[in-house]
Amino acid sequence: MNARPAASAAAAASIEATRAVLHRSVLAGLALAGSSPVASALGASAASALAASAVSASAVAVSVLTARQRAALGRCTAGVRPRALVAVSAIIGACVVAAGCTGAGAGSPQAVVLRGEGLGSDWTVKLAGSPPGELAQIQRGIQARIESVSRSLSRWDEASEMSALNSSAPTPSVPAPAPAPSVHATGAIGARAVGEWQPVSRELFETLRYAFTLAADTGGAFDPTIAPLVDAWGFGKAGRRYQPPSPEALGAARSQVGFNKVALDASSLRVRKPAGMQIDLSSMQHGRGADAVSEYLESLGLTSYLVDVGSEIRARGEAPGGGAWRVGIERPPQPQGADAANGFEHVVFLRDASIATSGNFRYYFDYNGRRYSHRIDPRTGEPVSHALVSVTVIAPICMHADALATALTVLGPDEGFDYATQRDIAALFISRSGDQLVEKMTPRFATYLN
Repeated sequence: MNARPAASAAAAASIEATRAVLHRSVLAGLALAGSSPVASALGASAASALAASAVSASAVAVSVLTARQRAALGRCTAGVRPRALVAVSAIIGACVVAAGCTGAGAGSPQAVVLRGEGLGSDWTVKLAGSPPGELAQIQRGIQARIESVSRSLSRWDEASEMSALNSSAPTPSVPAPAPAPSVHATGAIGARAVGEWQPVSRELFETLRYAFTLAADTGGAFDPTIAPLVDAWGFGKAGRRYQPPSPEALGAARSQVGFNKVALDASSLRVRKPAGMQIDLSSMQHGRGADAVSEYLESLGLTSYLVDVGSEIRARGEAPGGGAWRVGIERPPQPQGADAANGFEHVVFLRDASIATSGNFRYYFDYNGRRYSHRIDPRTGEPVSHALVSVTVIAPICMHADALATALTVLGPDEGFDYATQRDIAALFISRSGDQLVEKMTPRFATYLN
C-alpha cells in the first residue's frame, strides 16, 4: 500500500538478513511439522523458493512450488487449519502458491520468473509458457512501465508529475469551478477548488479520477488529500515520530485535507486544487504499477502470467500446468499472549483477477499505553481505532483492489462489510476479538475459494 523510498545500503542489508531469517523459519516450520503430509508436500526446495523470494516485511514474498507440490498441498490441506502449514507469516505479508520453476521435477511445467525494483519496493513477474522474444528485452520493458508509473504518481519522487502538481503555486484570480453534484465522465469533480488549472498526463488523470470517485462514494473514508495527516502522525515524508501530534498541529493538518476541494476536468485532462494541498496516491500506486505491467505483457501477446508489484498482485490466464493461480492469504499475527503461528488464512484461485491487502498490524507506534496505526481516518484526522486487522480485496483491476482495501480498512469491520456487500465487492475482513482473530467474507469473495 504505502510506498517507501528506495532502500538504502542499510535497508538492503536488513532485507538480506530478513531473507536469511525467513529461510531458517521455513525450514524450522517444516521440521516442526515432522512427517506430516504437508511437510512432505512442500519439501526443502519450496522452503528455499520462499526464502529466495522474500522481500521487506511490508511487501509480499512470492513463492514457487512444483506442480507435484501444489497437487500434494491441495490434497493435504483440505479441512486443515491454516497454522498447520508452514509458520513463515511472521516475516512475509502473503505468498503466491503458484505452479513454479524452483525445484520443478523433470518434465514439470515451469514459470519464467523476472524480478526488479521500483515504486519503493520489489516487483516479480511470472510468465506461464514461452515468452515472445528475449527475456532481457521483456525485463527492460517491465522496468520501463514501473518507472513510468513512478514518474507520474509518486509523491516520494521529487521529479515526478505528482510532485510538480503538489508544488503548484496559487492563482487567486482564477475563479473556482461551478459546483458539481456528482462525479461524471466529463466536467469537473469537486466544488471548492481554487488556484490554477494544471494539465496532467492521462496516466495521472485516470488514477486521480478513480481516487476522487472512490472518495466521494465512501464519504471521505478514502481521501487522496490525506498527506498532511499522514505526515502529522509521523508516517509520511516528514519522517517518523512516536507520539501524537499536538492539537494545534493536528488542526492545521486537517484544514488542508478534503477531497471536495479538488476539481478535475476530464475534457481537458487538467486539475485544480488549493495552493499547498498535497495529493497522495501511495495507497493505490502499487496496484496501478501491476496494471501497467499487465498492459505491457498483453501488448506482447502474453495471456497467462502473474504480476506482483509491492505486494499487489494481478493474475491472468492459467498457471503453468493448467488451472488458476493460487494465492495464499496470510493469517495476521495472533493477539499478544496467543499462539503466534500464522500460516495461510485462505488460498484463493485467481484467473483474470487482482488481489490486494491492507493491514494495521505492522506499521504503528505505541504511546501511553495506546497503539496508533498508520491507517488514518481522513474524516476524524486520527488513526483508526476499531478491531479490524486486515482487509483483502479481489477485483478485476489491481488499482481498484488496492484502493478499496484501504477504504474498507478505514470504514471498519461493520460499515466496511456493509459497503462491500452492497456493491458486490469480493472482500475478506479479519478482526480481533479478545485473544482471537475472527473473519467474515462477502458472498463474492467466497466464490474465489474453489
